[in-house]
Amino acid sequence: MQLYGGGPLSQSSGDILTDHGISIFMLYGCSECGIMSPILPKTSGKEWNYFKFPEGIKTRFVWDANGNAELLLLPGKHLIPNILNTVIEGLDAYATSDLLSPHPTKPGYWRIYGRADDQIMHNTGEKTNPGPLEAIMNQDLHVQAAVMFGRGKFSAGVVIDPRADFAFDPIDQDKLVEFRDKIWPTIERMNEYAPQHSRIFKEMIIVASPSKPFAYTAKNTARRQAIIADYDPEIEALYTAVEETTQADIPPPSTWNLPEATEFVHEVVTRVIKHSVQDSDDIFQKGCDSLQATWIRNTLLHALRDTTTAQTRVIPSAFVYQHPTINSLAAFISSFAKSEHIAVNAEQQTQKMLEMVKKYASFTTHTPSLSLPRTDTVVITGTTGSLGIELLGLLEKSSQVTRVYALNRKSSISLRQRHENSIRERGLDVSVLASEKIQLIEVDLEKEQLGISPSLYEEIRVSVTHIIHNAWPVNFNLSLESFEPNVRFLRDLVNLALSSPFVTPPRLVFISSIGVLRNVDTSVPVTEGPVDPSVAAGMGYSESKWVADSILDLATEKTLLRPVSIRVGQLTGGTSGAWNHAEWFPSLVRTSQSLNCLPKLEKTISWIPTNVAAKSILEMQDPSLRYLHLVHPRPVPWDTVITTLEKELQLPLVPYDQWLASLERVKADPGSQDENELLDRYPALKVLDFFADGGKENGSSEAMGMPNLNTEGAQRCSTTLRNALSLSEGDVLAWIAYWRKCKFVL
Repeated sequence: MQLYGGGPLSQSSGDILTDHGISIFMLYGCSECGIMSPILPKTSGKEWNYFKFPEGIKTRFVWDANGNAELLLLPGKHLIPNILNTVIEGLDAYATSDLLSPHPTKPGYWRIYGRADDQIMHNTGEKTNPGPLEAIMNQDLHVQAAVMFGRGKFSAGVVIDPRADFAFDPIDQDKLVEFRDKIWPTIERMNEYAPQHSRIFKEMIIVASPSKPFAYTAKNTARRQAIIADYDPEIEALYTAVEETTQADIPPPSTWNLPEATEFVHEVVTRVIKHSVQDSDDIFQKGCDSLQATWIRNTLLHALRDTTTAQTRVIPSAFVYQHPTINSLAAFISSFAKSEHIAVNAEQQTQKMLEMVKKYASFTTHTPSLSLPRTDTVVITGTTGSLGIELLGLLEKSSQVTRVYALNRKSSISLRQRHENSIRERGLDVSVLASEKIQLIEVDLEKEQLGISPSLYEEIRVSVTHIIHNAWPVNFNLSLESFEPNVRFLRDLVNLALSSPFVTPPRLVFISSIGVLRNVDTSVPVTEGPVDPSVAAGMGYSESKWVADSILDLATEKTLLRPVSIRVGQLTGGTSGAWNHAEWFPSLVRTSQSLNCLPKLEKTISWIPTNVAAKSILEMQDPSLRYLHLVHPRPVPWDTVITTLEKELQLPLVPYDQWLASLERVKADPGSQDENELLDRYPALKVLDFFADGGKENGSSEAMGMPNLNTEGAQRCSTTLRNALSLSEGDVLAWIAYWRKCKFVL
């Protein structure tokens, strides 16, 4: 029974068929190469949607950041593609644009994930894979075809072509509402399967007009790009309308005193996010996403404009993020409505930071009864990112370490799969996950004892000798309040350490950030020590890291715990060169290709490869040192990197001011490029303010205005850091190779 040619079969539908004894055999092939999967494999069953390439087919895979891989095919004895459209490893090959996902436990087995050219990149950096979601929608008896959109936007939407029996003109709003209601159960089923950022809201459904029919291929599949191009005016109008959408049927308060404002905000928030939330809850911790935040913002601003003379245009666009609870949002709106609003200043923020430190400064009493064991048991958090996965690999290889508990927050993707994706992306050895040393554990920051079973928590408590706290969300939009669960998690780890039965509490290593030093005096080197809260004020991320550091300061004063905060600087690609292309420097490189020039700077850089940073962290064990700076002790000139790029990418060098001016001209006059194309070609536009500030002289010898950091203590602790080789041409070539593999750099 072959079902693939007629369109994707959902996992749930396939499982139902196999449960009834029906064997499903999937064929995979393309016009350029023919069939490439076994036609009648020996076995079938629940894993009917996975297949293995025959040995005679020469395959290569280009991995993306999500752990999927584009299939490339090389000419061989048993298969010669009739099109060769790329080069890999110096050989001509055919890039299929098909994305495949590896089997979680069976090497060499793959399933179809989607098309590389169909992936929807939102302006948040998150991706939607439309194929499986559209397949679910296409099962609805009212739907002929569904095409998702949202590239470069904050959320996804869908254009629906109704079946002939249900076709109508969507100008008729009553019929449009009726049709959306008919297909809504299917949309809800799809939303249960989709990651949060890919969910479809009822307001984001466009229905095709009879005057603008869908374009279909000869196989009767919807021609995605053609349809999205045809419906571009409707799509843009929809996003514009959403930006202005309000919950207008909620009457504004008669006065804006705090009790009435709180009641109004509560009604708005609960109506938008569609479930119960307490007034003191962080709405972003309760599932509020960017689209819902937009609706909340618009509704509150609309009510203010209708009932007051307040100048709402001066309200920051991110005020919902800055006031993430109903209570704080109501206080902000109430104050503004009564013309008593005062912009949040550094003094107010530092007071909030100090209050949060005080809130989480109570610690468990340490009552030792056992001597330290001869080997180490390590708890480590945040092991799916670049630094975390390097640390996990080193811990697994260490003969001194007998057990590693890797704690990570829950996700729609299994914890093992997230680790495998991260390992493959960075070219590391996936066999590390098979080690008996390592136990992957999902935790819940909102629950007592990390949200794990009492027996497992006790097992960890009585055995742990080291804690490495690496997990921390990197989101520069969120306020300090939204980081509070992470601050509480840190305090819970402190108490876990202090509850240890060992005579010396576990060594707690906190991965802090040089972001804490955002307002520091850059004209002199920063010493490895505490800083005033005003130095970190102005961004929720840096404020939360300062709060965490300060809680550890108090734990050092009040208890026997001897933690260390390691302020990590700019990390580059590790051994494999894998460097996330969403970061500022890869964005500069891609943008420079589009500008046809690279910027010169008479500055130095203290960047450090991720693998070197990981080794250094594990060596930082001196209990007498409270703060350490993890940057390269031997900075190199900016030219070391930029001249290698000049030679490899064949781009001329120009003064930084000239490069920046060229970028600003593109922003001012994008020509015929739409926003999506513009950001694809010039990703540095996403952080233009950062690059503008980076060109200003602030007294620092470091590029981009980064502070000069003293590393005396860090070097004394770490032989790896002390002897680290300076960045070289080889490092830069490895980064370029990785970016080219990802098709980010041309």
